[in-house]
Amino acid sequence: MEGTECTFDRLQKQRILPSSAIPPHEFLFTWHDIPCFARGELVAVTGKAKSGKTYLNSILMAAAGISALSRGGGVWHLLGIERIREEPLTVLWIDTEQSEDSTHEILRDRIGTMIGEEPSPERFYVFNLRQVSLKDRELMVETAIYCYQPDLVIFDGIRDIVSDINDYAEAQRVIGILLSIASDKHTCIVCVLHQNKAIEDKTLRGALGTELQNKSFETYECSKDDDRVFTIRQAATRKYDIPYKQKFIVNPEGLPVQFAGEDSPSLTDNADKRFNTAYLLPDGHFDQKKLFGYILQNGRRMALDQLRQVVMKVGNIKSFNFAGKLIEEAKLQGLIGQVYENGQKYYGMCEQTIF
Repeated sequence: MEGTECTFDRLQKQRILPSSAIPPHEFLFTWHDIPCFARGELVAVTGKAKSGKTYLNSILMAAAGISALSRGGGVWHLLGIERIREEPLTVLWIDTEQSEDSTHEILRDRIGTMIGEEPSPERFYVFNLRQVSLKDRELMVETAIYCYQPDLVIFDGIRDIVSDINDYAEAQRVIGILLSIASDKHTCIVCVLHQNKAIEDKTLRGALGTELQNKSFETYECSKDDDRVFTIRQAATRKYDIPYKQKFIVNPEGLPVQFAGEDSPSLTDNADKRFNTAYLLPDGHFDQKKLFGYILQNGRRMALDQLRQVVMKVGNIKSFNFAGKLIEEAKLQGLIGQVYENGQKYYGMCEQTIF
């Protein structure tokens, strides 16, 4: 009976009520202004062999480490991926697939070029475990996360800490451990795993892939066509859908750059009669000054997620992505601006925003 009561007490601590004081997800990045890569969660990055997974990881690490002074001011716009927090993030990169020389070259030449300076040893903790025995890798990965307490973990690849990728019990155990660590250390763990080899089969490999897909917060798929054009897309999410596909090529210096044939989505082409006509101009485009002036009146400030939802409600906009494009357009017009408070980014009308 005593044991039963103890279990019941533990169960009650896990109960979720409407009044429960549970903080919302905290995201590390935005991709075209849509929040992504949440703390406390696993994110899957997948694709066929040599499909651009490491390029995506390099972009994430560069976005995490680029200094506040150079954000948005250089050649590298990191393909639409932007860090939310003003202060650079701490990154842990575990590489079990490539040689030490390749890992070093990517860190020094690719990531270093994209952030515009040598990656700081106090921000980037990079380990190559390819030559470490299987039985030691898992413990080293756990030790690294607990010791360095990174904001972002890039684990390339997760397959190399299990002896049998098709062992369901082992898959559940490993994914369970990583999910527990992500939650405990409030970090985002990006797990890289290949898709099955068959060309038309885009499922993640083995029982490990099934479990990772089931437990991951988001999945990003990388692919490469016959013309050596790479594509990144969000294949699954539990929260914010990102319908935009990012295409890029690799320049002669070995760096990812946006594909010249990739057209930018229009910010206003989606206007139609469903929208709130009170905020439309005669040509059918939104009156940005009127729309955002109403939403952010009297010095009001909002986080991006809240602002997007209010824009959708006030403008009677059905598309999450289109609402984000309206916000981006208002920023480009100088109507709204950003301010950081306690490490968080908020938006307000420019004449009321402190920079």
